[in-house]
Amino acid sequence: MAKTSTLKILLSALLFMQGLMTNAYTDHRHTKVDSAEQVLKSGKPLTERERMDCYHTLIRGYLGKDSEKHNRYCHEMLALTYRMNALNMRESALYHLGLQHYGKEQYEEAERHFFRAFAVTDSMRGDKRYTERDIDDNLSQIYGALGNLYNLQDKALLAIEYYQKALPIFEKYDWKESQTILHHNVAELWLTMGNNEKAEQEYLRAIETGTASGDSLMMALPRKGLSKIYLDKGDYNQLRGILLPAYDYYHAHRDEEPNDYAEILASMAKMYLMDGHKDLPKARAFAQEALNHVNEELMGEIRFDIYAANTMVAMADRHWQQALHYGLQSVHADSAATISDKDSYMLLAQIYMELGRKDKAREYMQKTYDLMNRYATEHYQSGLSQMEVIYETEKKEAKIAAMTQERRLHLWLLAAAIGLIMLLAVMFVYRHLAHRRQKALLAARVALETETKERRILARDLHDSLGGMLSLLRLKIEAGEDDVLPLLDATHTELRRVSHHLLPEELLRKGLAPALHDFTLSVPGARFMAVGNILLDKDRELVLYRCAYELVNNALKHARADHIGIQLMQDAHEVTLTVNDDGKGIGNDKTDGMGMQNIRERIEPYHGTIRMVANENDGTEINISLPL
Repeated sequence: MAKTSTLKILLSALLFMQGLMTNAYTDHRHTKVDSAEQVLKSGKPLTERERMDCYHTLIRGYLGKDSEKHNRYCHEMLALTYRMNALNMRESALYHLGLQHYGKEQYEEAERHFFRAFAVTDSMRGDKRYTERDIDDNLSQIYGALGNLYNLQDKALLAIEYYQKALPIFEKYDWKESQTILHHNVAELWLTMGNNEKAEQEYLRAIETGTASGDSLMMALPRKGLSKIYLDKGDYNQLRGILLPAYDYYHAHRDEEPNDYAEILASMAKMYLMDGHKDLPKARAFAQEALNHVNEELMGEIRFDIYAANTMVAMADRHWQQALHYGLQSVHADSAATISDKDSYMLLAQIYMELGRKDKAREYMQKTYDLMNRYATEHYQSGLSQMEVIYETEKKEAKIAAMTQERRLHLWLLAAAIGLIMLLAVMFVYRHLAHRRQKALLAARVALETETKERRILARDLHDSLGGMLSLLRLKIEAGEDDVLPLLDATHTELRRVSHHLLPEELLRKGLAPALHDFTLSVPGARFMAVGNILLDKDRELVLYRCAYELVNNALKHARADHIGIQLMQDAHEVTLTVNDDGKGIGNDKTDGMGMQNIRERIEPYHGTIRMVANENDGTEINISLPL
């Protein structure tokens, strides 16, 4: 995740999770803090309750102001909570110690104190001194703090996990602004991971709750992020409906929100460059106004976005030297390159081709390939690592719950001294809860293994699909051929197609048959036919779609086929996918390649079968059947 994006999310999250607590307890003269310290130093006998109130005021007042005093008063307050058996105050002391370590970037210590605070909160359940609201308030701030903690460490899946645990509490008490910021933060995280579908869903929820809150900023904030998704999809109508209200807000508040306003200007420029809706004068005006906002205070990612918009305007005007000037400023240094640089790399490759610099064009195509390959690897490794942490966290929470339940059981047995029948009933309930916990842990492990396998397959798909085109493009450039621009455009289109193919939108919206029909329209010489009423679950639809995609790619790249037929047929017992071609065919010794291995791995969990009819120079027919 980009550092500036993370910082922005954290600042907004901390704002609503912690409620500007420091300012609530001290002004610029530290009046409340000073008076509380005077009470402690006065020598006047204090009750434990009065001393506790002083400590509580001091740890809030000194948070972020004086770490030494904050740490000392937190530990004194913590010791007092054990003498008073004050669980809610103990949670507060542990939570504030976690915040202190969080502010010093001591993340492991912060995490440890937040989980201790969680365990104390869990032990408050059933204690008549504390209300349900007391427990919910504690949980919401702990979940928010853990979300922020993992967010700052670029552990997006973990951050989302804890933000979403806070959501039911916000909904329970109808905290609209908190819901809006939570949905917005989760959307930003999904966006950085390349999952535009989930990001779009969260942005739309943020707009819904923001509108219900009546706060104009809450209405505008998620629109800014959603506009990036519609720009990427090339959906002008949806983009215009989202972007123009956001522009109106940020234009009216451009002095208060200069960074966000500059970002909106760049999006406006890009909107007016979209095919079918191009308005170069407006695009130039918005791009130039955005450029006027570039200064040292402007956050890096927004600056890159502004230069990218100006690059696109210069390209539309065919001012190639100016486009090159802006394009080089729209990317990170090579050592700090992120996945957000891939589009600018493609623009630079096209610019260098127009300028006759084939060596530089080849260099930036190679950078694009290397970046996508590195991103796929890092995305897989990061996801795997975070899934393992989520699994371990579930075990940790289960252990906390089990320890709390055991302590309650012992206290109840000592206090109540009831008979054998009640004791057996309590033990049965306890064992039942432990069994449910164990099942949840097993489900988490299965999810982890499934996710690992799927990520490995997707990483290979990305490599196989895009690598061939880039290799061909490199050979053409090195051979000095002049007809590389069409292939460059096709490679750019393939890059976007492969990115979206990881979770096909047409498949999610309309089902397998329409998705395959839409896919064949993009493949020259391909035709599609469906036989029967195709009604499948989403898992089988996705498996068959991936298999069809793999087989068509094989027919095009390896068999050199001119015509490809795709047929989908379903009866009461099974569904069958048939792909045939008129290519050069394959021998029996070439049926165990990586592509066919991918297909076998996909259909194996569904007890699927694959049958191949293939002869040298006589085409190939492959049938895949899944039982229903």
